[in-house]
Amino acid sequence: MDWNGTVPAWVKPVVLVTVLVVLWLWESARPFFEKPHGRWRHAARSLCLALLNTVLLALAFGVATVGVAAWTESHRTGLLHVWSLPGGVRLVLAVLLLDGWLYLWHRANHVIPLLWRFHRMHHADREMDVTTALRFHTGELVLSAIVRLTLIPLLGVTSAELLVHETLVVAATAFHHANISVGSLDRWLALGIVTPFLHKVHHSREPVETNSNYATVFSWWDRLGGTLRQCEDCQSLRLGLDEFDDSRWETLAGLLSIPAAQRPASVLEFQREQPVGDLAKLDSPQKKPLAAEKIDG
Repeated sequence: MDWNGTVPAWVKPVVLVTVLVVLWLWESARPFFEKPHGRWRHAARSLCLALLNTVLLALAFGVATVGVAAWTESHRTGLLHVWSLPGGVRLVLAVLLLDGWLYLWHRANHVIPLLWRFHRMHHADREMDVTTALRFHTGELVLSAIVRLTLIPLLGVTSAELLVHETLVVAATAFHHANISVGSLDRWLALGIVTPFLHKVHHSREPVETNSNYATVFSWWDRLGGTLRQCEDCQSLRLGLDEFDDSRWETLAGLLSIPAAQRPASVLEFQREQPVGDLAKLDSPQKKPLAAEKIDG
């Protein structure tokens, strides 16, 4: 398994745009949930947020991230430099380590009050579609970028390995946020990757469901962490957060102001009452029980 350690910089944006267009057309033709009114306005808000975040993060962290990765590689610092590995093996390990980190970071965003203040903007979306994959608060992404600057030298990942993982992340995130169904194939795909049904459960407004299925690319992190949760009837899921149903939160200014809103009780109070590791044992009181990690095969 050989890999020369280089990836063109244009790969990530090309993959993102291609996947967004394909999935937008798919969910337009065969949506899982009924197509919402104001779908174009919803998409426009998400695209504006994505553009804002891309520009700000590039200006604030672009050079720093590349510089830290270059320093890490030249000084052979970090876990992946402990062994002399073929390029392809290094790449696979780097992707797995970075994806495992994303699982832990996502889980922390549901447990730590400060992080949840920002992350709840993403969960407040009542009409999840492929453009929800772009709907993240700038504050959340800034905090993530800061933490990642320390993670790069600890793991010993290169800029090219980061780019490969980020490309997988944008494709996977668009796929599992899309308002689509892959039918019975979903349960089989869920053995390895995060699927639309798995992530729809994560966007439910029921706390026991919201606090599950944290993985981004590979679903086995939730199995290992005891947070995997599957739905028997995903049509019955109610998406969003009770605290942000008012239309004023769906303007661009309203979305950006969500972190400053009064602290909601739903997820945080639930976290104090029920450890995350016990989520799969609970059933939602308002719907049919969800099946926790029972997949044939």
